[in-house]
Amino acid sequence: MRPPVQISLVISPSDSAAVDSLRPHVQRLRDAGHQVTAYLPFESVDACRFAHDAVRGGADLVIAAGGDGTIHHVVNGLHAAMDEGGAAPPLGIVPLGTGNDLAGALGFPTDAGEAIRLILEGHPTPIDVGRLNGGCFVNVSTGGVGAEATEEAPDEVKRVLGRLAYLVTGLKKFVALDPSRARFTAPEGELYNGPFLIFAVGNGTRTGGGNFVTPEADMRDGMLDVCIVKEMSRVELFKLLPHLRAGTHLEHPAVLYRKVREMVVEPEAELSVNADGEPQEGPRYVYGVSPHKLRLMLPRGASLTPGPPPPG
Repeated sequence: MRPPVQISLVISPSDSAAVDSLRPHVQRLRDAGHQVTAYLPFESVDACRFAHDAVRGGADLVIAAGGDGTIHHVVNGLHAAMDEGGAAPPLGIVPLGTGNDLAGALGFPTDAGEAIRLILEGHPTPIDVGRLNGGCFVNVSTGGVGAEATEEAPDEVKRVLGRLAYLVTGLKKFVALDPSRARFTAPEGELYNGPFLIFAVGNGTRTGGGNFVTPEADMRDGMLDVCIVKEMSRVELFKLLPHLRAGTHLEHPAVLYRKVREMVVEPEAELSVNADGEPQEGPRYVYGVSPHKLRLMLPRGASLTPGPPPPG
């Protein structure tokens, strides 16, 4: 166990019962001499402000206890403090959400007590932060059918069905299968201009409740992985879906996969886009990599090596 530290704990779980489940763990931290300040956001964006205030308050460690959206807002708060010249403390993750994509890809346990123990015994590891239209994201940003499925899965349905909520909503989108059109450009030139079903920009590997759409993303290489699934028939997409989940889709002829430092997406019409599952708006979407590194508390033995887990 590390020496006593000042901890800011931002709690925004998908289930209110999870808040009560954290109480004994917080008490154990305090009994061990740690100074713990717990924040309960009334709205998701409050998590951004709480994290920003934690930096100003001299926190030694910020823990995001919630889902990918909670982590997203906490990271934005830490990043805003770094933009102002502050030194952000390391970030720990206690996965209490539905998809838990970032935490799952990095090997964080879903047991809150075990996750907290591993955070305190872990090591701060610098990782990249993606930029999108002035904000930032730490895991994956998606657009098209996949983003619509994530955005339109109601919170109540996610509480009842868990990850199946993404599948149910995704199946509805699969039936409609309306392609979008956009122009994708990077500093080296045009990547693609035409109809597509899904695009993903990954700093991390996993999105949408366990899909490894950007399986080769490396959170330390200063690059973003771009995956564009071009327009295809329902039958073709149905065959491709298991590969999108497993991360074995990169050689498919209708899949474009690139690593870029920057990219601009210019859709022809309104387009659903999210960042770490949080809806984004804009007539165009400008992606990049922040000059700031975020320090993430990784469990000992955890790996940032790109790629989906082996079968089984």
